[in-house]
Amino acid sequence: MNNSQRSVQAIVFDLDGVLIDSLAVMKQALSLALVEVYPHQTFDIDALFNEYRRFLGLGFKQIMRNLNLTEDMYEPFRKYSRAMAHEVLLYDGVKELLECCAARQLPLAIATGKDSERTLELLQSRNIGHYFSQVYASDTVAQPKPAPDMVLLFSEYTQIKPEQLLMVGDARADIQCGLAAGCQTAVARWGYGGKHEFQHLTYDYEFATLQDALSQVQHLTDMRLQQHD
Repeated sequence: MNNSQRSVQAIVFDLDGVLIDSLAVMKQALSLALVEVYPHQTFDIDALFNEYRRFLGLGFKQIMRNLNLTEDMYEPFRKYSRAMAHEVLLYDGVKELLECCAARQLPLAIATGKDSERTLELLQSRNIGHYFSQVYASDTVAQPKPAPDMVLLFSEYTQIKPEQLLMVGDARADIQCGLAAGCQTAVARWGYGGKHEFQHLTYDYEFATLQDALSQVQHLTDMRLQQHD
């Protein structure tokens, strides 16, 4: 972890595992999609889903390629995920964190491996969509995470230099995206990333809980306000 502190002018958040807890829905949707696409095959869903989790942050089709599964899984997975979207939980403390950012007039964006339709539906249904000026999904950029496109697009949109942006994520692909873009990075430890997920990666901050994230974001944005005085 890099302990040098710089001011933060804007924040890019990953969605799943950082703002929402959708892991149970992902597993069930994957299981149902497998039955639909591979009706004559039996899978060890626990083992397969553990492997699936290793690639979270990437677009779904890329995950399927990594698992040697067909991209035909995409539409059934989306269908079942949308049908169970009401079971997706917003983490306690998310709204307080977003309110803190709004009070400090920090531009915010979402950078997710989800498709844009499901992402927007979830943001609106959980009443947090209005906090984000931009939403970048795997089907709205030329190259999804771990490529830097999402962060660089937000930098261009806000006219804020990448090094003054903060990427908050719980997956290796999130941190790699931030590093490739040249922005600051923070690991969200309450998310889905495993203990060894970030080995051999340099990141700037570690947020233990959402309450810790709130405290650190307040400090980093206070630095920004002091620099503007």
